Amino acid sequence: MKRTPTTRIALMLTAALLGSAANAQSTGTQSTVAQSTVTMTAAVTAALTDNADVKTAQANLEKAQAANAAAQADPGSLVAARLSAKNAAALALAQLRGARLSTLQNTLGAYTTLLEAQENVQLQTLQSQVDAKALQVARVKQSIGNATALDVTNAQNTLASSGQTLADGRAQVTLASARLVTLTGLGSGLRAAGAPTVPRPGGSLGALQGSVASLSTLVSAQGDLALAQLNVKLADNDFTPARTLQDARTALANAQRSLDSAGKSAGQSLASAWQSVQSAYDLLGVAQSREAAAQRAATQDAARLRSGTISAVELLNTQLSLRKAQFSRLQAQNNVLEALAALSVAAGQNLTGIGGSL
Repeated sequence: MKRTPTTRIALMLTAALLGSAANAQSTGTQSTVAQSTVTMTAAVTAALTDNADVKTAQANLEKAQAANAAAQADPGSLVAARLSAKNAAALALAQLRGARLSTLQNTLGAYTTLLEAQENVQLQTLQSQVDAKALQVARVKQSIGNATALDVTNAQNTLASSGQTLADGRAQVTLASARLVTLTGLGSGLRAAGAPTVPRPGGSLGALQGSVASLSTLVSAQGDLALAQLNVKLADNDFTPARTLQDARTALANAQRSLDSAGKSAGQSLASAWQSVQSAYDLLGVAQSREAAAQRAATQDAARLRSGTISAVELLNTQLSLRKAQFSRLQAQNNVLEALAALSVAAGQNLTGIGGSL
């Protein structure tokens, strides 16, 4: 193929810019290696071990279980005391599960925030390189009378803006890393190792509705109802004042309404979280399709550059579009994970595939 001077210059520009991009990527990789990298699973495991709320809930459970065991074994313990101790142990267990699920949700959110911040730095690095090349092109065009001083000024402003965005992005990485360190108790300078596979929850919304009974709000309400039922039973006799029985029945009706209200609220929260997960999956599918299209365009434009039908700058813009599509897909993927974590909290069971059954 006979290459014109324009084609040769375009290829040289491409080689120069791609070389600088590779150097930037290498520098970023070396910086990451120098830092402590952590997977999402490792971060969640560390957080569940170190989290203060989880530790407190665990201690409360052990205390409640010991008190319940003592109450059930004590022949002098009255039925109301035994039921209260049993309810307290059940509630402590539900609260521990809730603390673990909340810790999972918070840690997962912190991890995805850090991962996106890291990838955004890579994206903005490429954007700055593209804008720097645009400024070079503007200056060359101005030198031959094919661009104005205003064109050069605009290119300079664009480059300055992308440089500031890159600096802000790097600051966000530092902040996000510090947040993850706080949650996990791991060493400073953490970096996210990458995104895990996104699972799709099995079953249906109807299948999950049965699990909300394990939520602390419902366990507490159910315990109050059981105690109210016992009080009615104890007062329903000839030797207890009628007013006491009336008050006990009123308390029972109130406890039933509280349980019904808690159940309704939990069901609504679960349905909303379920719908958010479905929407997140739909958006992930769209983002994956767009990424695939951008990848095809980048591959085609690389071939077109080799054949001399497009310029190096056009290829770089296509590559930038691909990086943006990849970043959008990552965001969509993280949104699915965060939606699954919210669904886990609403359902009272871990549906993220990370951290075990909790």
